[in-house]
Amino acid sequence: MATIISIINYKGGTGKTTTALNFGAALAKKRKKVLLLDFDSQCNLSLSKGLKSPEKHIGLVLSKKATIEESIFKLDTFSIVPSVENLLDYEFAISNEPGREFIAREFLQPVKDKFDYILIDCPPSLGLLSINSLVAADYFIVPMQTENFAFIGLDNIMTATQKVKDRMNPDLQIAGILLVKFQYRTKFSQAVISNILSNEALKDKLFDAYIRQDISLMESPAFGQTIFEYAPKSRGAKDFSAFANEFLKKHGQGKKEA
Repeated sequence: MATIISIINYKGGTGKTTTALNFGAALAKKRKKVLLLDFDSQCNLSLSKGLKSPEKHIGLVLSKKATIEESIFKLDTFSIVPSVENLLDYEFAISNEPGREFIAREFLQPVKDKFDYILIDCPPSLGLLSINSLVAADYFIVPMQTENFAFIGLDNIMTATQKVKDRMNPDLQIAGILLVKFQYRTKFSQAVISNILSNEALKDKLFDAYIRQDISLMESPAFGQTIFEYAPKSRGAKDFSAFANEFLKKHGQGKKEA
C-alpha cells in the first residue's frame, strides 16, 4: 500500500518541484516503486521529463474524463501523471462537486497497491488542488528556503494543514521541513534554523539532511533528467540521497506514528 506524500509550500520558487522530482528519483534508486503527480498548472514537473501537452493528464483524472491508470506515464525510474497549463479550468469545474476535497483520495485508490510511494507536487497556493493533496496524503513535506518572510508562509501552512487534519484527514502528519537552496555559513540561515529549533511545535520537525545550493539542480530539468542522471556525483545528488535515507529511517513504511 502506497505512502502518499504532499510536497507543499504556498510561496513560489521554494524548490517544491525540484524536491518532488529528485526525492522521487532517490526513492526509485532504492528500488521503491514511485508515482509522481503534478498538481501545478505551471507544469514544471511534467516539463522536466519532456511531457508537454500530454493527451492524458491530471485535469482529466480530476474531472473523471480519464482514469488514473490510463493517465500514468511510465518512465525509466518512476511513473508520473502530468499536468497541463489550463489545469485551473479543471479545478474550477470541480469546485461545486459534493465532496470535492476528497476527489484525489478517491481516484488514487485503484493504484495505491501498485506503488510504494506517491508524491504530489502541489501548486503555490491553498486552493482546491492543494487541499485535495492534503486530504489524500499520509504525510506532507515543506521545502523551505532560509530567506526573509519564510516563517510567514510556514505559519500559514501549519495553520491550514491542522485544519485539514481536524476536519478531513485525521491521519495527516508533517514529515518535516526540508531546507533547500541552503547555504549553511550565512548568518540568516543560522538564524532561521535557530528560530525553528526554538519553536516548540517545529523543533523536532526539521530534517537533519538539507539540500545545498547547486547549479546542477537548476540545470538538470532542462535536459529532462533528474540530478542522479545529470550529475550523479554532485552535491545535489548526495543531498537528495541523504534526505531519502533520513526519510525512510524516520517515516518508511510501517513506521507511521499513531
